[in-house]
Amino acid sequence: AALRGKFPALRVYAPAREVESRKIPAELVDVGVREGDVVRVGDARCVVRETPGHTLGHVVYHFEEEEKVFVGDTLFAGGCGRLFEGSPAQMWDSISKILAMPDSTTVYCAHEYTVSNMKFALSVDGGNEALQARAREVSEMRARGEPTVPTTVGVERATNPFCRPMAAGVQEGVGMAGCTDLAA
Repeated sequence: AALRGKFPALRVYAPAREVESRKIPAELVDVGVREGDVVRVGDARCVVRETPGHTLGHVVYHFEEEEKVFVGDTLFAGGCGRLFEGSPAQMWDSISKILAMPDSTTVYCAHEYTVSNMKFALSVDGGNEALQARAREVSEMRARGEPTVPTTVGVERATNPFCRPMAAGVQEGVGMAGCTDLAA
């Protein structure tokens, strides 16, 4: 409401499912968005992707030409969002949508949880050399007061255990060696 007072032409976009379920008050939203909708930000074209898991109505905003994606709480550097409403299968489907993007896609997540995510990732995939290098890099960045986000799809594909459930090291680390059921 305060922003609308300062910027009367402001248009607010939000996940339609969150508005319909009344998690976001309808009077605060101008446009409810769903899978495949296109939103324009200036000259930039953004495609909406529904990514349930963290919440059932969660969405990400993918700027395809710019190779940027704003993922909210679906994916974090080295981790993923908690499952408040969705199922593991829904979260994996949602993460898979992000992993289908080019490795060079810049990933903007909602929180800076990278240090703690690296600790967890190393506990389940400690033999992953790319992860070890990333954990050292993250530690050095934070020691200098630098942010560790954004990240990229390629970095997450190589180092994030939630992006690598079929990797032998991850499966061994969580006691599920040989598992083929990603929803398990």
